[in-house]
Amino acid sequence: MFTEDQVNAALLELDIPDIATWELFTEVTNFKVYRRAVANSALKEYKVLGTYPDLPARYLLRAYTDLDLRKTWDKNMASWQKLDDNRLHFTSKFPWPLSPRDYVYELQVQEFPGGVFCINGKSVEDEGMPEKTGTVRVDEYRQDVLIQPTKDGKGCNIWFGYFDNPKGNIPTSIINWAAKSGVPAFLNALKEAGCGLMKKDAEQRGNEKARSFPAPTGSTVAVDC
Repeated sequence: MFTEDQVNAALLELDIPDIATWELFTEVTNFKVYRRAVANSALKEYKVLGTYPDLPARYLLRAYTDLDLRKTWDKNMASWQKLDDNRLHFTSKFPWPLSPRDYVYELQVQEFPGGVFCINGKSVEDEGMPEKTGTVRVDEYRQDVLIQPTKDGKGCNIWFGYFDNPKGNIPTSIINWAAKSGVPAFLNALKEAGCGLMKKDAEQRGNEKARSFPAPTGSTVAVDC
């Protein structure tokens, strides 16, 4: 979970990025993706900083945390299951010929002053969800997301940290390709899902407003058949 100091540090980074020990990995519209080596390991961790100028924070939060919805927009998601104690089981597709990876992790959502939301996911062990044949269990996994409303309230700023150890002898070229293509695709799909929720809510409000203003008594409506 985020502490108040961690929240303040992430908020500061949205204005003044702390990238002295990071390399710029790739860029997409309104976002920069950084990475750096994990100490005593060949693995990398990633940090994403950017803005969705036309997607309010509450819609991004819903799109990110509603895993039933996520299955409709995340092409790498195979399945998910809710466990006890805020724990989730998530299976992710990997490119052929690699085996799928699955995760058991605890998910926490916090709200801070100013409409700031934080999402934390960290791998845990769960005796009720043993490893499955043909699927590789990822037991080193962490995601940290901070969502801050923009000053005009029409969009949101994002701070996103991510690390996992997918295990296996995966060539570095494949990992680089997957990250460089997968992160931008994920960001775009996430935005589309959030905008879809916003559009659906707007349509529902429009329908409710129309029902609250019925046609005047005695009026006639012409219908062409």
